[in-house]
Amino acid sequence: MDKPVKGTPAQEPAQESVSAPSLLRNRLAGAFLTGIPFFCTLPYMVYSWKASPMDRTNWIFFLAFLLVAACSVPAVADSVKQRKYDWYALLAMAATAALYATGVMKQIHMIRILAGTWFWWTGIWFFCGWKAAWAMIPAFGTLSLGCTSTTFLICRHLLIQPQTALFLKLGAAVACAAVCAVLMLTDYVMKREVFWFLLAAGTILTGTLVSRGAGKTAAVFKPDFTKSLEGFKTTESPLSEDSIRFFEGATVHQYAVSDGVFHVSILEVKCGDDIHKIHPASHCLRSGGAEILSESVVMYTMPDGRGLPVTEIRSKLRGIPILTFVWYTGPEETIGSFYAFRRKWSPSKQWYSYQIVTEVYDGKEDAARKFLLNLLSKY
Repeated sequence: MDKPVKGTPAQEPAQESVSAPSLLRNRLAGAFLTGIPFFCTLPYMVYSWKASPMDRTNWIFFLAFLLVAACSVPAVADSVKQRKYDWYALLAMAATAALYATGVMKQIHMIRILAGTWFWWTGIWFFCGWKAAWAMIPAFGTLSLGCTSTTFLICRHLLIQPQTALFLKLGAAVACAAVCAVLMLTDYVMKREVFWFLLAAGTILTGTLVSRGAGKTAAVFKPDFTKSLEGFKTTESPLSEDSIRFFEGATVHQYAVSDGVFHVSILEVKCGDDIHKIHPASHCLRSGGAEILSESVVMYTMPDGRGLPVTEIRSKLRGIPILTFVWYTGPEETIGSFYAFRRKWSPSKQWYSYQIVTEVYDGKEDAARKFLLNLLSKY
């Protein structure tokens, strides 16, 4: 029997070299399959592209994602050849999976879409390695820009119109493509620890901005707008066909109240099982062409001493200044913040949404605000 010559490197078993391409395919297939939660949100995204004026252009970012992702494929292929699962990624996968489950249970599509997007990314990280995940961040950042309600949130926090928000999102997509190009031309890979520190800091900052005013609550306030008030004329207005269609499944009443000087429009919605029929008031105002001047959650005290937390919106509609109060009442409390309402809503509890609007005359906002609080205190 021949003995191996000393110093000759031992040959690898033939089966390992044969299994290498199969291993590569299996890892890429596993990374692709972790996108299933995101794919499950596509029907709703397509629906929003058709139905929502503020989400109508989001399909652009889906196409941009495909382009940027294609440019990142060489880095992914190079990373996956290392043949190592990155078990550190399982922590991120667990976090995004929990977030996705929360979106499903609370019926919040935006959370589902974003969590599904980044769960897919964590799958790429696990199966293909950190280098692949780092290279794909620009692609998934671009995909996140196409999530429903992102345009609205940008408009709300920056107080800009939807067209301006779209340009900002397009600029962010171009920036993602530029980052992708830089990563293709360099070998720089940020350390995981640094990336997660920056991500945690950004998440805390975003959460702080979004939750401002969310803690303002008061006792249950469900005014009976059918009640006759001395010195006020109240009439119930018929709903348009669009409103009936829009609030399908909910009980809606619309009232007009006037004291001869101020004229008020009131919308009362008894929320049904489909919470997606209830939108932030500023979303509806923007969709109707209004310019939002400011939006904040405020705790007011009515003349009778009762507290009332509201989202106060100052806006202009066709050049006319208007003031809007919005609040949400459940079986135990009244909330001014839409986001707090969405967190606490459940089909087992009955919630009401109220919106009261008046025109601001001669620029006297304080007079309009005082009138609304005085009117509400009478119910």
